Amino acid sequence: MKESKFVNEALSKGAILGLVMLVSNIFEQYILLYKGTLGWMGLLGIEMLIAACLYVVLVYIFTKHYSHLVLAEQTEVKYFSYGAGLGYAVTISVLCGVIVALGSYLVRHCVIGYETYTTNIINTYRNLLSASSVPASMSGVYQQMFAQLQSQPEPSLWASLLSGISNYFISGTVVGLIVAGLVKHKPDLFNDKANDAE
Repeated sequence: MKESKFVNEALSKGAILGLVMLVSNIFEQYILLYKGTLGWMGLLGIEMLIAACLYVVLVYIFTKHYSHLVLAEQTEVKYFSYGAGLGYAVTISVLCGVIVALGSYLVRHCVIGYETYTTNIINTYRNLLSASSVPASMSGVYQQMFAQLQSQPEPSLWASLLSGISNYFISGTVVGLIVAGLVKHKPDLFNDKANDAE
């Protein structure tokens, strides 16, 4: 398969994956910032589990689709290697990480505002702590943690991008190791030639 085909497929599928994960990320931030109760945290946990499953399924579907395109262009011996599947899965995951990191940064920086963001996060944690039985001896520890969080400067765009890329690189590698084994196609000289002859 030509390199341009790989680039086009990776860009398009990485963009789709990134947009899906970005919507999930924004929904998660909305719950953390504006719905800080135990009930909503339970919903958040379910949503994160669904998002993780959806990510794995989409990486598998997109990598499987790419493997079919590669095999369709091969005229004699049909072969799709483990490394090709892994490389494609990691590539679309990294592109996904770029979109999620950029979108999340713009929402946090331009729409919400970093000061409002940190204030609401702290308020959410305080609400959760007040709703649970926290020992009095731990109160000072949590207050110190909140103070540190509020005093931290906003992460730069480049730091956000690097964090998103590294996180999705790791996720893409872990998922890709499994997906690549499922979509690889070993050459079968006799069957492939017989199918071509038909």
